[in-house]
Amino acid sequence: MSFSGKISVLLKDRGITKAQLAKAAGIPYTTLDSMLKRESDTERLASVFKIAEFLEVTVEELVFDGILPAPVELSDEERKLVMLFRSLDDRARGSVMNSAEYESNTCLKQKESAFKQKLKPKRLPVYDAPAAAGAALPLLTDDYAMDWAENAPDDASFGIKIRGDSMIPVIENGAVVWVKKQSTLEPGEIGIFILNGESLCKRLEYRNGGCYLISENSAYNPIRIYDTDELHVAGRVILQ
Repeated sequence: MSFSGKISVLLKDRGITKAQLAKAAGIPYTTLDSMLKRESDTERLASVFKIAEFLEVTVEELVFDGILPAPVELSDEERKLVMLFRSLDDRARGSVMNSAEYESNTCLKQKESAFKQKLKPKRLPVYDAPAAAGAALPLLTDDYAMDWAENAPDDASFGIKIRGDSMIPVIENGAVVWVKKQSTLEPGEIGIFILNGESLCKRLEYRNGGCYLISENSAYNPIRIYDTDELHVAGRVILQ
């Protein structure tokens, strides 16, 4: 059966028209119609497959734009396996293929399971907003919900919904930031601080021998920390 004949049968089986096929495939209808009418296109397509087979590349690599991958070089162990396989009779080859397919499927399932486990979302406490607290831990009040944190970094301990525009443009008003619980920060890092019983999201900086909590929004003045202040670090904000 010709190329156009096969397409016609497939379209009929699926109950779709040439126009619908062209739209779904993202090609002009006139181009598709011309391909189906000219058997020379079928011959050209067959030639492309032969050329790709000879050059040991895929049709996609040959036809579409992109950099061809480097040829695969076999290791000494792989070459030995090929030579051993070629020395076997049909019965032994079938046995080896069955064993190899079984082991390959087993490895693929293990990798898939490990990948899914890695991506499995975890539940983390997400606080609605930084609230007044007398000490760094517990960080906030009990006003939080245990949410599925699909997009949370692996080292995140909790999330906080930020209120206000003092950290714009780095952190938008209403955004949920993920925080790693820790008691110290490096200069320049953004963290959640408890300053005199109030929770703040700021950047830590040291200037002229003094400690400051800095807002990203220049409309807010730096907050200098004095010896009489009580400051605790609740955690480091993980910027994504």
